[in-house]
Amino acid sequence: MFYYKKILVQTTLVLTLYASALFILSGCDVKEGQLPSETTETTEVVTEPSTELSEAMKALIADAEKTENWQLFKDDIYGLYGFKDAEGKIVIEAKFKDAQDFSGGRAIVKVDTDDFYGILEDGVYGLIDPNGEFIIEPTGLLTRVDDWHYLFAEGDDYYQGYGMDGYSMMKRTFMDGTGAALGDQSLGNQSLGNQSERYYYVQALKDDLFLANNGSKSFFIDGKGALLTDYPAFYFAITGEVTGDSIILMPLDESSGRIKFVMSGDGKALEQQNTQETLTDGVTYEYQVISPYIGSSVIFPVLTMNDLTIQSKLNEAIQKFATEAMWETDLTGEKIVDYASLERIDQTVISEFSPSLKNNLINLNLFGYFYGFGAAHPNSFQSTRYLDFITGDVLELPSLFKSDSDWRMAIAKEIDRQYMADEDSFLFIEKTEPEADRVQAFYDAHFEIAFEDNHMVVYFPVYEIAPYVAGIPTYEVSYEVLDKYYDEGSKFYRALFSK
Repeated sequence: MFYYKKILVQTTLVLTLYASALFILSGCDVKEGQLPSETTETTEVVTEPSTELSEAMKALIADAEKTENWQLFKDDIYGLYGFKDAEGKIVIEAKFKDAQDFSGGRAIVKVDTDDFYGILEDGVYGLIDPNGEFIIEPTGLLTRVDDWHYLFAEGDDYYQGYGMDGYSMMKRTFMDGTGAALGDQSLGNQSLGNQSERYYYVQALKDDLFLANNGSKSFFIDGKGALLTDYPAFYFAITGEVTGDSIILMPLDESSGRIKFVMSGDGKALEQQNTQETLTDGVTYEYQVISPYIGSSVIFPVLTMNDLTIQSKLNEAIQKFATEAMWETDLTGEKIVDYASLERIDQTVISEFSPSLKNNLINLNLFGYFYGFGAAHPNSFQSTRYLDFITGDVLELPSLFKSDSDWRMAIAKEIDRQYMADEDSFLFIEKTEPEADRVQAFYDAHFEIAFEDNHMVVYFPVYEIAPYVAGIPTYEVSYEVLDKYYDEGSKFYRALFSK
């Protein structure tokens, strides 16, 4: 698309990730060699009108010139919004429930409706020209991508809560200031799922370069919505920021910077710059991500060590855990079998595995949260898996104990003792209940165990034994409490206690 004035490209880095074996680059040869230097400066992209302007573009530029100094005003009597010119003369009467300033010759305005619940409950949005006439009728949700582009979704019961603009929950049409839908042309021989102009988000990066996501993949398009085949595609939601001559790319669901790509401005060179963390001497790891669809991501570590055989075995097990942790059901619990047909998501589920080492036992601790749009708050979940650091074997918790021992009861009794000693603690289990009933309640509840240097940590899922405000009930249990229950000949025992 063509631009008339300077556009300040400012993008937000938002919440995760890549996977070398699982992330796929398509439509781009990743070339080696030095990338342009990364800077922390925000880049001003200076764009000028093309010498071959269409009549529609000429009209848009004329409208942009005309409205450049127009000001939004609010009527004191009815509280409605209109526009005044630079001299203060009313040019569009106050008749809108809300409005944004003119930019690119167009303004987004809001009008009353009572047709929907959620973010459109008190109004729907449309696009007007300098005459106050609707270019895009006010029938749904309209947001601005940059001076000249917009995203539109027909009205429905939407609930805000995800993505860069808070609206990446539904597919939206990429449109220009004439009201034309963009990007409905063929995407060539690259399979990018639903080949249409509808995206969950489009992010403006610089002149005629946009980052878009169709649910299954993220890729680059130009201002007309055409796929840019010289640029890479990613099998997860990703965001970008222009810094100097480079573009910094990070997963949408992981904004800490641990997973990062630096791409040249032309898209032909891409370098992974993940943060490397240390598990123990000689063993490091980086985080990667898998995502079946936008809004669902699993972040997991990939280990690097001298013993390549054990490294491969451990990473295969971790990848299997991550794949099993992918959330592929809708809000009702039904399995999603056809992602290509999805037009919207109703929840986000973000999970992360983090490793810790107790002697030769790897704790792979999973922490995640899911949020159903419109709910009062997100809910968290947590679990722990185990790996033998020496052999790479997957270990199961019951194998740590003698098969004929009731180690769960020993833990339940210790937790009850700590619960009764803590005057401030409150659970669903009443302290006035008989001891046997309390202990049985702890015994019957689901709990997980993580192993630390001086004790094990026993924790219960949210709502299992306590209300949401209590968080995840957690208890530290000394190893000595279970001395007589351990199977000292088991692989689990040797990994846990052998240094």
